[in-house]
Amino acid sequence: MKHPVDIPPIIKQIKKLQTPTHGRRWLSWLLFISLTFICLVLPVYHSMLPQQSAEFFSAHPKLQKLIEYGFHQDAKLKHLIANAEHQAEANVLRVSTPEALKKFTANTPKWQTERFEKPTYMGVDKLWNPGHPLDQAHQAWASDCKACHSLPFVQVQDKDCKACHQNASDHVDQKITTVSALKEATCASCHRDHNGLDGLSQQNKQYMSTNCASCHSDIKKSYAKTETLDVEDFATKHPEFRYTLLEHPNSQKLVRTRMSKHGLTEPTGLKFPHDVHLDEDGVKSPKGKVEMNCASCHTLKADGQHFEPVTMKNHCQSCHDLKFEPAVSNREVPHGSVELVLNTLREFYSYVQVNTVPVDEKPLTPLINLVRPGEDAPEVASYIRSNVGSRNQAAFSAEALFEKTSCNLCHEVKKLIGQGKTGTPGKDLPQYEIGAIAPSHTWLVSSEFNHAQHRLAECSDCHAAKQSKKSEEVLMPSIKTCHDCHTGKQAESNKLVSDCGLCHGFHQPAHTLITTPKEATQLSAIKH
Repeated sequence: MKHPVDIPPIIKQIKKLQTPTHGRRWLSWLLFISLTFICLVLPVYHSMLPQQSAEFFSAHPKLQKLIEYGFHQDAKLKHLIANAEHQAEANVLRVSTPEALKKFTANTPKWQTERFEKPTYMGVDKLWNPGHPLDQAHQAWASDCKACHSLPFVQVQDKDCKACHQNASDHVDQKITTVSALKEATCASCHRDHNGLDGLSQQNKQYMSTNCASCHSDIKKSYAKTETLDVEDFATKHPEFRYTLLEHPNSQKLVRTRMSKHGLTEPTGLKFPHDVHLDEDGVKSPKGKVEMNCASCHTLKADGQHFEPVTMKNHCQSCHDLKFEPAVSNREVPHGSVELVLNTLREFYSYVQVNTVPVDEKPLTPLINLVRPGEDAPEVASYIRSNVGSRNQAAFSAEALFEKTSCNLCHEVKKLIGQGKTGTPGKDLPQYEIGAIAPSHTWLVSSEFNHAQHRLAECSDCHAAKQSKKSEEVLMPSIKTCHDCHTGKQAESNKLVSDCGLCHGFHQPAHTLITTPKEATQLSAIKH
C-alpha cells in the first residue's frame, strides 16, 4: 500500500489562484469604469464645460457627495476641495495687487479671465499632474491645471501664456518681417514646465547659449535687409555696440549708431562739462569747495539697472540758485517756462514799488555763485535801487538772468523780437526762447546691463566722464572695455565666461524709447 505524497503549500496556493472565481470579472470592469470616470471623463467634463458641470452637480447632490467622499481619501485633495471656491482668486492675488488685478480683468477678454473665475471643479484635473513640480514662478497656480491648460490633452497654447505674459514681445517685430525659422515656434517650443523649481530658468540659459548662433552667425540668410551684423561668440566674433541716439534735441526720431573709435555725440541742448564738475580739487559752492563724484548726480534705481532722472531741484540748485534781487528778498525765479519766469519778475517788482518795500544795504543771505565751476562769479546787480519804474527794473533783471548769470550758463538762449503772450504780466518784458532739451531715452534697446552687479567697479572704469568737456559726448563704453573682464564661451583666466543670454533675451523688450521728464517738457522750445 502506497502512502500519499504531501503537496507543498506553495503549489496548493498556485492551484487555488488558478481556480476560476465567480464574480471577479465584473469587479475588474467596475474598477476600470470607475477609474476611467474619475481620472478621465470627469476631468475632461469639468475642464471643457465648467458651467454645465456646476449645474449638473447642483442638481445631483448625492452624486457630488459620493465623488467628494472618494477625493477626501487624499489629504492634499481634501485641502484643495476646502479651498476650491477661492482658489483662482488667491492664485492671482498672490502675484498681484487688487488694483492690478482689477485693471487686468477689465482689459482682458473673457476667455482669458474665465479660468481664474471658474477653475476646474474640485481640482480634479490635478490627477493628470506629471509629478514634477512647476517652476517657482508658477507655483501660485500649482493646484489649478486649467490656469495654463485651457484644453485637455492639448499642449499649453500661446494664448494661455499671453493671458499673463501680455508684454512678451516677438523676437523679430512682425511689422518688419516674418522669419521662416520662427514661423512654427510657439511658447512651449522653448519653455517646458513641470521640470522642477528652476526648470524654466535652466532651459532658458541652455537655449541662449547654444541656439543663438545657429541664425546669427549668418543673419542675412534669415533677413537680408537687417542692419544686424553676424555674431558667433562675444570674444571672437561680436560687432561693436550700437547705441540709440536722438537726431536733435526736439526730435522724436531715434537712430541706432554703432560706436566708432572716435566715440559718439548726441545733441542734448545743455551745456555741461563733466570734467570741471569732477575736478579732484573740488568745485566752489556756498559751503566752500566740494568734491563731487558720479553718485552726486546719478542715483541708481531699485531695479539695479537704471538711474533716477537728474533734476535742477535735487542736483543743481544747491550750487546754482536762481535768486534775482538780493537787496530785498531771497526769492528765486522758478526753474520752468520763460513765461513763468517773466511773470514772476513783473509781479515782484510791481509789488515792491506799490508797497514801498524797504531796501537792505547788504544781501539777506550770502549769494550763491551762479557760474560754471572754476569761473569767477559776476556780481548780481540790484535793480530795485534804480529809479526807472517797475517795468524797467523787471526788464533789466530778466536780461541779467537769461543772458548773464543763470539761464545761459546751462541752456541755449535766444532773444526774440516782439511782445509775449497777451494777458500775461510779463508780456511787455524782453522775450526769450530756451533751446529744446533732449528727452531721456534708452540707449541700449536690445540688451540689458545691471549696474548693481558691477558695483565693485569704478564708474570711471567704463565711462570717461573726467575727460569729457561737452555734454553732447556719449560717455558709453566700447566693446573693448567689456572685453577687459568678459570672455566668450571659452574660459579665460580672470575673466567671466559670457554667452548671449548674459546681456540679451530672446524676446526683444518692449522699451519705451523716449521718456520726457516734466521739467524737460516745460523747457523745450517754448516761445513767448
